[in-house]
Amino acid sequence: MQNKQKKLRLPSMSALAVAGLVAAALVVSSGVNAKAAEQSGKITISGQGSVNVAPDMATLVSRVITQGDDAKSALQQNSVTMRAILQDVEDAGIDKKDIQTTGFDISPIYDNRRLNNGERKAPEIVGYRVQNGIRINLKDITKLGTTLDMLVQNGSNDVGQIQFGVSNPEKYIDEARESAVKDARTKAETYAKAAGVTLGKVLSISEAGYNPSPYPEMMAMRAAKMDSAPPIAAGQETLSSSVTITYELVQ
Repeated sequence: MQNKQKKLRLPSMSALAVAGLVAAALVVSSGVNAKAAEQSGKITISGQGSVNVAPDMATLVSRVITQGDDAKSALQQNSVTMRAILQDVEDAGIDKKDIQTTGFDISPIYDNRRLNNGERKAPEIVGYRVQNGIRINLKDITKLGTTLDMLVQNGSNDVGQIQFGVSNPEKYIDEARESAVKDARTKAETYAKAAGVTLGKVLSISEAGYNPSPYPEMMAMRAAKMDSAPPIAAGQETLSSSVTITYELVQ
């Protein structure tokens, strides 16, 4: 009986090459698909929110301006008035740390009048002006009117630059932050709908900051006498927040 040997047929080199190319193509294809998945559509949008809060503090500047024939006399007169004001402010219960000197200046006063023939004569010093001021932080806004009256009654002849503020803005800013997030989402949904897609998960969120900007009320009471505390309307301060959010877009 004759045994027949079966011959094992090996794949040709060309077949191996084709198989290798197919495998490589599959690897490349899967890599491209994975990369495409990683680079799925997204949208980045900003939102703003705000909240109105009644101020509970105020900052004001009070100045004493005096003039004299010479710098020494003008300074002496100014210093006497300023010491009395500082003492009265402290007696009113305002902490020393809430009182700061500002805008101190000694400057000459010139006579710049022209001669009878119309020509300008050389500047001539005819006196000196001294200016000294204090910035007061009032933690109790209800004392603002009486404080203004006290300052003027005791010699301040330039009072103003009143700014209202909130002593603890973080207590209220979260409400503004929530409004900013809602604003960003509303905008993103509008864009997504117009593009024929929907919003997916949040990819990132960041806060650009919040702004508890003081509300300025400019006042000028120069060389005035008050019979009673002036009426002051503090109004409301607006605390604002801005956020930037990136959303995934779903086809």
